[in-house]
Amino acid sequence: MGNQSNSSPDRLSARTKWRMRAVEILYEAESRDTEPSRVLAERADRAFKDPEAPRLPKYAEELVRGVAQHLDELDAALGKASTSWSVERMPAVDRNVLRVALYEIRHVDDVDTAVAIKEAMRVALQIGSSDDTSFVNAVLDAAARAE
Repeated sequence: MGNQSNSSPDRLSARTKWRMRAVEILYEAESRDTEPSRVLAERADRAFKDPEAPRLPKYAEELVRGVAQHLDELDAALGKASTSWSVERMPAVDRNVLRVALYEIRHVDDVDTAVAIKEAMRVALQIGSSDDTSFVNAVLDAAARAE
């Protein structure tokens, strides 16, 4: 799934890593053509059965559930904000990075718009399909201003 930039994942904040986990789950659900809640349930079951399996942080789960609940609204806003790509034509990882960030902008009270955009750019650099974060920045900035 993506790029490794010069900034090591070990140096990322906990919340950045949680955002990355949310994007990974949304990407997995989309690529398997299943509901994100099913992927969440599978991960929880795996963690229950195997004490060594990674646990999903609560915030990552909240992001996944929030994006799934508001998917139509988020995709409509991203489609309007993107002048060069329809949501369906965007690379799947980038599309889910945008969804998570826009969900935070619109529905998470303790995340400022500028922080959500900066974090989305950081996540896109780590796991996105392009080294160019200007697309993520431009789409999220336009979507936030159109709110």
